[in-house]
Amino acid sequence: MSAKGADSRASWAASDLVTKWPGVGPSRARELENLGVRTFEDLLGLWPHRHMDRSVITPVEMLRDQESATVRAVIRRVQYDRFKQLLRVELEDGAWPLGAVFFHAAWLQKQFVPGQEAWLSGKAERRGGKFFMTHPDFQILKPTEQPLLGLVPVYPLSGSLKQSFMQRLMQDIVPRFAPQVGDPVPPDVQQEEGLMGRAQAVLYQHFPPSQDMLEASRKRLVFDEFLRIALAVLIMHRLDPKIPGLAQNPDGPAARAFVASLPFTLTPGQRKAWGEIRRDLKSQRPMARLLQGDVGSGKTVVAILAMLAAVDAGHQAAFMAPTELLAEQQWQVLNRFLGPLDLNCLLLTGRDRRAGDAREALQQGTVPLVVGTQALIAERVGFSKLGVVVVDEQHRFGVKQRARLSLKGVYPDMLVMTATPIPRTLALTVYGDLEVSEISGLPPGRKPVETVHISHKERKAAYAAVMAAVKRGEQAYVVCPLVGGDDDEEGSGSAKAAVDLAQGMEKLPGWRVGLLHGKMASKEKTEAMARFRAREIDVMVTTTIVEVGVDVPNATVMVIEDADRFGLAQLHQLRGRVGRGDAPGQCFLIADPKTEQAQDRLSAMVRYHEGIRLAEEDLRIRGPGEILGMRQHGVTGFQLANPIKDLEWLQRARQVARRLIESDPQFSESGHQPLWQWVREALDDAMPAQVLH
Repeated sequence: MSAKGADSRASWAASDLVTKWPGVGPSRARELENLGVRTFEDLLGLWPHRHMDRSVITPVEMLRDQESATVRAVIRRVQYDRFKQLLRVELEDGAWPLGAVFFHAAWLQKQFVPGQEAWLSGKAERRGGKFFMTHPDFQILKPTEQPLLGLVPVYPLSGSLKQSFMQRLMQDIVPRFAPQVGDPVPPDVQQEEGLMGRAQAVLYQHFPPSQDMLEASRKRLVFDEFLRIALAVLIMHRLDPKIPGLAQNPDGPAARAFVASLPFTLTPGQRKAWGEIRRDLKSQRPMARLLQGDVGSGKTVVAILAMLAAVDAGHQAAFMAPTELLAEQQWQVLNRFLGPLDLNCLLLTGRDRRAGDAREALQQGTVPLVVGTQALIAERVGFSKLGVVVVDEQHRFGVKQRARLSLKGVYPDMLVMTATPIPRTLALTVYGDLEVSEISGLPPGRKPVETVHISHKERKAAYAAVMAAVKRGEQAYVVCPLVGGDDDEEGSGSAKAAVDLAQGMEKLPGWRVGLLHGKMASKEKTEAMARFRAREIDVMVTTTIVEVGVDVPNATVMVIEDADRFGLAQLHQLRGRVGRGDAPGQCFLIADPKTEQAQDRLSAMVRYHEGIRLAEEDLRIRGPGEILGMRQHGVTGFQLANPIKDLEWLQRARQVARRLIESDPQFSESGHQPLWQWVREALDDAMPAQVLH
């Protein structure tokens, strides 16, 4: 490189685009952007998946069966079996042979060139007197190229990006730009917690000099993730306005009449949760509470009580559901419960032709109650005096959506609900802007759903159980699989699978088959569910659109095809659709799991019936990222942190966050300004601007 080129690089900043770097053209830039990388700073935060220990090179003759090692050998022969989709590579270390095997990896064939030297890291297995490695990490060296030694990072890839390119790029970029990393955590906090500086932690997370330094850097970065989220949610909690909210009337005539009209008594869990919510509603400080309870635990009844507290105080109440189907069902439930009280409840969805009349009634205050979808947070929807907001299935919404609905009133009381429980420590971390109430236990007489995992070869047994239930006068669901990785209840793939399966089942006598999926028109979905509730349909073939809220007490059997494609929380929600009446429920999980993780999920479904226990298993199996729904929550999620493995650091970070807020509520001290800016970046996307300013 010329001296001029070197001088220009010296002036580059971490915020510059990676396209400035030689070798990063438009194609690689697009692939890096798929990994969330546009600038050199973004590259610094692209953490390695793991590190290969290349500090010790083991000769092939010294390998031991089932032990991990790094070897250095010359490629002798490369063969790809198209029938088995198997790539075999034969190597040699002196006179000692070594085999490497890669499944479904035809694209790797061109990388292994006979005569070149390769470094492989993986578990060695002895087969017939010869050692093999299956899917080892590898680096193929050009004649003039030096290998990466020590603890070598392994990065996520996208498109045609190669690991060797990423490693070399990071080797150039990280040491150059890591010193520019700012440190938002005050020095006194770092000293008290025994943390290394952030710039050093970033460098060592990529290229650690030792295993101890790798762990020390991870602790610092894990602490930062927990601290940022803890401060963000505490600040959101602190944003409760100085102007008092509206006090509700939880002991008014409508609430009392509602309880008296119920054909059952509230469970101890419901009474406990209502007691906590009742105290909040009587206060003029706006309520912000999360109500979590298992499928069928009775959260809706508690939510109705909260809404009636607003009605008795002369205010309005809104119930927001995640889908049109669920909104319509909750609207019907509310009308059924509130009919004897002579209270009018509106339904407002995006496709409702009468939406204009509904909006006018809400604006004028002639209707006290409304159930709707996200149509409720549209700009043209206004309220006369909104007092209570209920958000159902909180994991489907984020902080920003909750806040937008709150802005429809003068700081109304807010109750958010979820039937996807997470361990309490995590609830306090992720939903730290909310107080947490739990409804434990099932309603009297409700029994756990018997759950069975069977293979595809045994699937006739599941459908025999469906037929037996139909002959007893009961009903069943058959849930079609997620067809693609991004497929959901609105995906065309699962809709087609449902249509095909329903058409096949209709050809068999003995049952009346219905169809329900997200691609159907709203009216068609409503009619299909109405016929199912009226027992005009025996078996409903459906996608995951029935995951939440659908309540048909006569449904006792569920069959889930390709159940290994679903997550634990989704499987638990689906299973909760059956066994809601007097008869016991059965759930058949049809799957031939191909991974250990998928097998663990299915085993957990068979063993455990409580949502909280399954949530803990989900965390153990998958880690916190997706389970916590941080994308929906709106605050940057966990990248390195694991709230189970790192529970001590989670607690320490929360203690520090509370101490910082209490000692300097306005972040006015000079040492806290970088910290405030750091947290503010997380909050800007999480909250509507009018809440923060």
